[in-house]
Amino acid sequence: MRNIPDNNLAYPVFIKLDNGGTGSGFLLNADDKMFLISAKHVFLDNQHNLIGSMTEIDCQTQDINDDSIERLLLDLSVIKILAHPTSDVAAIHLGDIKENTEKGNWTLHYINGVTQIQAGKSGTVNVNAKMATKRIKDVLISNDVYLYGYPTSLGLKESPQFDFSKPLLRKGIVANIYKPQGTIILDCPSFPGNSGGPVVEVEQEGFQSNHKVIGIISQFIPYVQNWVNQSNGLVNTELINSGYSVSVSIDKVFETIDYDPDK
Repeated sequence: MRNIPDNNLAYPVFIKLDNGGTGSGFLLNADDKMFLISAKHVFLDNQHNLIGSMTEIDCQTQDINDDSIERLLLDLSVIKILAHPTSDVAAIHLGDIKENTEKGNWTLHYINGVTQIQAGKSGTVNVNAKMATKRIKDVLISNDVYLYGYPTSLGLKESPQFDFSKPLLRKGIVANIYKPQGTIILDCPSFPGNSGGPVVEVEQEGFQSNHKVIGIISQFIPYVQNWVNQSNGLVNTELINSGYSVSVSIDKVFETIDYDPDK
């Protein structure tokens, strides 16, 4: 039996900006609205200026054996990006959800600036804000976590060792919680391209395991090493990936979209 629910493999979306930058994210179903959630630095620079004007997002489909994808084109000159004022979180309202009670399904009506340019065969997967997330106050230190995303900075582009169009998983644990910043520290490495990808905590209840999104990847924690040349008075600073990562909590996502899952 697989350690994770099959549909979790389709959680991450691949974000490709027209300037060549990439990132990860996921679709969040917040009642009657669908949002793309990612890290703020994927879309905006330090002065909150747009990094690119057009963005493609590739969404995996529900069927794990289905290699088709749903591709959306986002015109960022038209669409408003919701950015958290202090945390590394960005959200884009993609469209409104219309339920069909007679057929027991729903359809997504995209807003102006969002265009579907390719449809998948078996539909996309989204994270239900009420049922499939967990607040930072309920996150348990030492529990297993999975990171989902597209670390495109890895590997040799001229001799690919994996399919860059498919997400990669990493497994770690919740190392600690940094309450003042609303972040969760993970004993799990992340790399450029992972930014914005969902972090899923696994909680065991008897023989059952619950998988819930607790946040998004923001950055890795570096190990700082200084090399000093005494004779010339030179200092060379080297930043090495420590293997620990920072996840911004789902609470900050809810603040960004002004949503209360308890209502």
